[in-house]
Amino acid sequence: MNEHEEYFRISKQGSVHILNDRIPFKPKEFLIFTTTSLLFLIWFLGVGIGIYIAILTTIAYILYRFASWIYYSELKIDEKDKAMVRTKHILNRIHKTELITKNFDPTVLEYIPLTRSGKTKYVMNYRSHKSNALLIIRTEQDKKLIENYIAENIKLN
Repeated sequence: MNEHEEYFRISKQGSVHILNDRIPFKPKEFLIFTTTSLLFLIWFLGVGIGIYIAILTTIAYILYRFASWIYYSELKIDEKDKAMVRTKHILNRIHKTELITKNFDPTVLEYIPLTRSGKTKYVMNYRSHKSNALLIIRTEQDKKLIENYIAENIKLN
């Protein structure tokens, strides 16, 4: 899978800033992945076994990517109300809404390093009376991008 893929988006609708973790569903990406894996597996394992494993791999990859496209969450920060809400969606319909805080304070956001498989990721956490893990950030650059966006663009009255 592509490590540099776009796995979150930042947008603004009126006074609400939205951090969306929906992975886009790109048919071109599926075509490239399936043909590459098919050719590699045929070359490495032979025609019969290679095609069989390539078909299984393609089905698993498509199911994984389709599931990540269907099920996603949005983090909404409202400048007017100073509220932070996380919504979980299934097929563009809101499945669950969770109020994180009614009085958003950007200084309470913390980014906890998480090391797995030799890679360091960051968990965006909002600590109030309880700990709210909001988003997993894959790189230091993405962490800085989110920190800068929140510091520069979210003006609480």
